[in-house]
Amino acid sequence: MAKRKNSAKEIEKRKKLKQEQQDKLLSAGVFNKKQSLETDQDDEHAWENEEQDYELRPRNVAKAVVEGLPIKTSDGKIERVVREVVAEVEEEEEVEPEDDKAEIDSQTQIEDEEEDEDSHLSPRERLNKIKEEIADLASKLIEDPEENIACLTRLRKMSESKNVITSQLSIMSLIPVFKSLAPSYKIRPLTDTEKREKVSKDIMKLRNFEQSLLSNYVQYIDNLSKLAKVSYSNSLNNSKISPQQIKLGSIASKAACELCLSSLRHFNHRAELFSIIIRRLNRKPSHEDDLQIFTKCLRGLETLLKDDEENGDISFDITKLLIRSIKDKKFRVDESVLNIFLSLKILEDYNPYESENQASQKPKLKKKDRVHISKKERKARKERKEIEEELQKAQHSITVEEREKYQSQILKDLLTLYLEILKSGSSTTPNDATLLMASVLEGLSKFGQMANFDLLGDFLEVLREIMTDIIDDHREEGGQYDGKQIRTILLCIVTSFSLVLNHQSNGRLPMTIDLSKFISNLYLILADLSLDCDVEFSHKSLRLMDPLSNSNEKPSVNVSTKSELLLRCLDFIFFRSRNGSSFRANSFIKRLYMVLLHTPEKTSLAGLKFVGKLLSRYDENLKYLWNTDESIVEGSYILGIEQPHIDVELERCNSGAATLWENVLLENHYCPVVRDGARSLMKNSKPNDRR
Repeated sequence: MAKRKNSAKEIEKRKKLKQEQQDKLLSAGVFNKKQSLETDQDDEHAWENEEQDYELRPRNVAKAVVEGLPIKTSDGKIERVVREVVAEVEEEEEVEPEDDKAEIDSQTQIEDEEEDEDSHLSPRERLNKIKEEIADLASKLIEDPEENIACLTRLRKMSESKNVITSQLSIMSLIPVFKSLAPSYKIRPLTDTEKREKVSKDIMKLRNFEQSLLSNYVQYIDNLSKLAKVSYSNSLNNSKISPQQIKLGSIASKAACELCLSSLRHFNHRAELFSIIIRRLNRKPSHEDDLQIFTKCLRGLETLLKDDEENGDISFDITKLLIRSIKDKKFRVDESVLNIFLSLKILEDYNPYESENQASQKPKLKKKDRVHISKKERKARKERKEIEEELQKAQHSITVEEREKYQSQILKDLLTLYLEILKSGSSTTPNDATLLMASVLEGLSKFGQMANFDLLGDFLEVLREIMTDIIDDHREEGGQYDGKQIRTILLCIVTSFSLVLNHQSNGRLPMTIDLSKFISNLYLILADLSLDCDVEFSHKSLRLMDPLSNSNEKPSVNVSTKSELLLRCLDFIFFRSRNGSSFRANSFIKRLYMVLLHTPEKTSLAGLKFVGKLLSRYDENLKYLWNTDESIVEGSYILGIEQPHIDVELERCNSGAATLWENVLLENHYCPVVRDGARSLMKNSKPNDRR
């Protein structure tokens, strides 16, 4: 080993000496054959191995090569054939951007040539020519789409034209084209192995058609989203936006609505299509045309949520995009946008506790009870499962587990949004979330019964704060509660009772919750409720608007009137919970009779029927209100127990000393049905004859 190391060092030294000698000869200009021969002879004696000359030859840089087929020469020798590939790859890489530029240049050249050709035509003739060309392209696509797929690319490029009329007509004509061509399922992209496979001409033709259809559709949706950003409200302070651009923006929004309501809701890139509509709902416009598009987008989303009752995937996508948009805008949206969630049909048959109970009750098999499966059978079962999953995706079918997953995620996101709006709206500083309180309470009254126990305390606390804020403001300002305040308080009471009772019925409430604050607040607003003119009206009632009112507020989506909400509150207190008692029934019956003197006939009749139910439940404890002969009570009934800065206490009114003299007035009511109801209550309240 030592000898080899020494010989290697000597060889390196000799190389350096030879290189230095050659450099000196070159610099002096004296490099003749004799000297070179002498040095060569010396070197030949010094070198021990003839292969050392190979070390002095210059090395070639390794290049990427491809080995070809060998060649047999005339001598019978087989030579190796090697080709370089580096230059070809670089050329291909450089050609690709040039092709893109060439396409853009050719497109602009075609447009310029067409303008030059049509320069001698009149505007009407140009319009007719454009219409004929678009109609011809569309008819060819519908007749044989696979053969004439190039017409789709041409039509899509016309929709991106700088000419407003051409762009407008092309956008509208592409709507029925995509409706007829696109399937009602998602086109799966090809994998690398599928691209390398050799397939028949028909399959290759079909693949090319699908890829071309998908690429044109994506570019069409991108064009719509770019055009739909322009509206009348955006162009008020921007002089660069022309009326033609505004018109194109409205057409693009209408086109997106049309595509959403068709079978394209199940096609690829539907999230981008939904986002075009949702972007239009960021702010309620004041302009007439924008307002029409705003309402059309609202109705479109409501229709999508109502139709998606079986699957839930469309509802999940819309809910996720809409909640993200509302949070990004920091709740600066119109109340009608939040009311879209009330159209969710997917949550009507959802019971989160039933699915949890089924999962917990499912027995686990022990190891000894399990059936032995061989490795081959496991592999076959796994393959069958993969095939079934692919078939389900192709048939656009959703399993029960996936549907429940969508339902739970939608409910979780929706209740979280409601809680965030309630918390920000109940703060001392006024903000945009306060305008959405009524809509949130409408949603909670519908979906709040499905809420988790962890959110129950937060919801009840926020609802109590909303009620107390309204009552405190009213005490400072004085006067009468308006219809919106009364409706908000009633919704808070209904929502709180529905939340608590749902958890009690499912056995998930380990404690009793005191709701006396809600009961006393209901007693407090009964008098003002009777003076509300719209107590029996909702926004779906056919009636004339008040010409003297300047308020242009959007009515709530919940069609329940204030009288219906009042009866629901009373039903929760006395029949569906344990908060009812004979003393509370006395107080509410006396106050209800005072209210029924001023309410319309339907509300009066419903109130008398509810009093009859209370009378049948508490029986002898309430009959002395109609007959004072058998009642022995000290003191007198106190009517006005509502004092400023003091909470309402029903015990202070001394309802045992009250007398229902209002029943005599109701017996003379103008409505005969109300008269009969008051007389029947008087007859039923008489004590039984004792013989």
